[in-house]
Amino acid sequence: MTIGNKVTPTSTALQARVMIYQPTQRPRERKGQWMDTCFGRCRVTGRLGQRHADLLESMLYVAERKRDVSDGGVELLVDPAKLRRTMSDHQYSLAQIEKLLAELRAATITIETPQFDFPIIGGLIDHVIPSQMTRMDPLTRGERNLWRVRLGVALVMLLEHDLSLHYQPAPITRLKHGISQAVARHVLTHKYAPAGGWHMDTLIRAVCGDDVAGQAMRDGRRRLRLDATGLATLGIEITDENRVTRGTAAR
Repeated sequence: MTIGNKVTPTSTALQARVMIYQPTQRPRERKGQWMDTCFGRCRVTGRLGQRHADLLESMLYVAERKRDVSDGGVELLVDPAKLRRTMSDHQYSLAQIEKLLAELRAATITIETPQFDFPIIGGLIDHVIPSQMTRMDPLTRGERNLWRVRLGVALVMLLEHDLSLHYQPAPITRLKHGISQAVARHVLTHKYAPAGGWHMDTLIRAVCGDDVAGQAMRDGRRRLRLDATGLATLGIEITDENRVTRGTAAR
């Protein structure tokens, strides 16, 4: 059995760079508005926030097997118990995970970027169904089913063509604020930090959009500082001069 990025990467660079996931743990429904960045542009129909990114990255990280499907799709074998432990110390309830899965499945994304000569259009997850493979349930001493997770065409294309990122998602899932999670994911897409680090405001605009200002900007700075200890476990440091630096890069 292989887990921890032996089967598939945790994420890809564009997922954090083109704002697929809103920088909040309580996202709003999007109606397909274009979000422009220096890396390209993206539009989402549906509700995708940082908790959805937590779930998707955790599934990719703990996946035990990968199967290529004849139609070009990809199916993963996932242990839901390991998934829940990766997402939270207190463990998400099955109902919470099912709600996030339903929203992931319902969302449609479109990505256009100079990196590719074709748009990426589709979903992130197609379905999650019980596998015939089982594990012993230590609580009931019975058996529990593993999951077969069929990835959506957009995610498959990103995994095949985009820059792969390998990191443990658990430290990000434990950050208290969505803005901190979004900034962490964005920073981890860069192999090197600029000299002296990033300006904090630059990173906030990178994950929220260029029009963020005023109270929203002040709230973003405050929440990042509240998560400074958690960010430090990822090698991301906030200086007294409102600069953000990092130690090691994601592979």
